[in-house]
Order: sequence, then structure tokens, then C-alpha cells
Amino acid sequence: MLDKRLAALVASFMILGACTQFDATSSAAPERGDPAFLEGVNARADELYVNSEAQPGVRNFRNVYIAPANLANMRVIQPEGATVDEGWLITESEEKILQKAIAREFSVGLSFESAFNIVDGQQQAEIIVNTAVVAIHPNETRDAVVAGAKPGGAITVSIALVNAASGAVMVRSIDTKSSDDIWAFNQVDNDDPAIDLIFRSWANSIRRGMLHVQGRSSDPLVQPIVLKEQL
Repeated sequence: MLDKRLAALVASFMILGACTQFDATSSAAPERGDPAFLEGVNARADELYVNSEAQPGVRNFRNVYIAPANLANMRVIQPEGATVDEGWLITESEEKILQKAIAREFSVGLSFESAFNIVDGQQQAEIIVNTAVVAIHPNETRDAVVAGAKPGGAITVSIALVNAASGAVMVRSIDTKSSDDIWAFNQVDNDDPAIDLIFRSWANSIRRGMLHVQGRSSDPLVQPIVLKEQL
């Protein structure tokens, strides 16, 4: 039987989520079509899946390991009219900035007010946060960026909460967040506050949901959602 408060965790992922015009179907979650996972049908997410059996001990979990983000399959979806150009590809230095931003902002968000302990390795963890950056969507063409424009855009990610002891995925969410001042591609040489805020908002959503599941919060932003069996 699914713990009713586990459903609240699903809702919390998308309370801060932005609507998206982008097709994120290439980020197909392995849980899609798996009868062991229920689907959230009224969540503010592209896709949302919850393990149909509550994970033992989840209400007592405090130690969280933030795994390095998976950027291996990240795509840059160029704006309409942009010329296909390898210059749009994410550079090694930009990947490092993105990794740093994800790790830092997830750590800050999850540890806020000592809600959870951020640990250095999986061996000390009870929950593992796995993040894959699926796609980045700049709104401006590369020429506009080179000319000095600081484009808006969006980032699509897949986030999974994993039971460290069993290795089972408890919740997976695929979502896209937008910003009027997102990462300026090909000119990134410092941390970008816009990126920080995007990942901080995801981390805050996770923290709120986990606290609600554990009975440690009555945050009104966490609303139950409808879960259904996958067809």
C-alpha cells in the first residue's frame, strides 16, 4: 500500500515548476510503463512516477548524498532559425560550472534549517539524489549571444530519489524550468546566478516534500495529487 504522504512528495517536486513548451520525450524515464510505479496525472511536471510500495524507514531518513549530475546525454536545443553549429555544444569548462551549481544548490536547499544532512558518499547515505540534465533550451541564437545578449531559456532535468540501502528508485520527476536570465552559452566563465536559482528551487521542492512525507512539516505548498496505474 502506498503511503499517502509519499504522494505528497510527488506534488512537491512541481509546486515551483514552470510550464514548458519543450518536448522532453527524449528523456524517457525507465519507470515509464513499469507497473510497479504509479503515475502522477495532475502534477506540474512533464512526467512523474512514484514507487507503488513505500520504502521501509523512509520517514526516518536524514542522510542525503547528492550524486554527480549525469550530463552525458545532455542536448542543446537551439532556437528556431539558429544555424547548426558545434559552437553550441557545451564545453568542458561549462560542464564543470553546471556540476558545481547543481551540487552547491542542492546541498544548500536540502540542508536548509538542518532539514537533512548532506554526506560525502553513498556509504553514509540513506537517500541518494540522482540528477540528469536532459536538455538546455536557449531562446536566443548564437550570433545574438556573441553580440552580447543574455538569453532567456530553460533547462530540463530528470531527478530520482533512490533508497541507498536497496538501490530502488522511490520517486522520479522530469521537469523543465524557465528563466528570463539563463546561462549565456559559450560565454560562461563564472557561476551564473540564474542557474543557481533554478536548481535551488528544485532542491527546495525536494526538501519540502521529504519533510512532509516524514511528518516533519505541514507546509501548505505541499498538495496531494492524483496517482494512477500506468496503462
